[in-house]
Amino acid sequence: MTRINVIFHSVTGHTAKLAAAIAEGIESLDGCTAALKQIPELPGQGPVTMTNLPARKEAFAALPVASTDDMLDCDGFAFGSAVYWGNMSYAAKYFLDTTANLYTLSAPDQPAQPNPAMFGKPVTVFTGGGNGLANEPAILSIYMALSFFGVTLVTVGARLPEVTDPKRHGGGNTLGAGTFSRVPGTRPSGDECAIARVQGRALAETARAWKERRRD
Repeated sequence: MTRINVIFHSVTGHTAKLAAAIAEGIESLDGCTAALKQIPELPGQGPVTMTNLPARKEAFAALPVASTDDMLDCDGFAFGSAVYWGNMSYAAKYFLDTTANLYTLSAPDQPAQPNPAMFGKPVTVFTGGGNGLANEPAILSIYMALSFFGVTLVTVGARLPEVTDPKRHGGGNTLGAGTFSRVPGTRPSGDECAIARVQGRALAETARAWKERRRD
């Protein structure tokens, strides 16, 4: 069985719903299973003030809390974040900062060595932003952090027409799935979820192949 973790930070629940769609796409491929893992809020640092926020978070409150081990103990992972000021959220940034424990530093004058279990591991990224501004820079900021581990980045590309449809106004692009949480209507939209499911399946295909090659 190819095991893939979907690690995410969500404030209003929209990114959590997108994570669930990613997981659906992963499990649509035979022999692949997905596990949802949430990044918690920082102690004493609540998110932005918003009406009904506690009720919105109840929908995914029971999900297990992510740790850096969840990046190691899998055959691939998806990483999702709310978008804050054109960047990943504060909680997602803190989580990735703690991945320093996946490096070995034998001495101050020696090179830092990342855990070799990360080399080549398939990874994909998705985001949720209020009005859709700066989702791409947020994805790139996560790419930058993960690239230090030598992972294989899996993008959506133009795998389905919704990504490049000029008439569509919504989240999701060639880099990764996304949702515009403050745009009127149900969010994530049907198109946004469709992009996420395709992205999840693409990750699963890559992770399954990567696992098989490692076995050989």
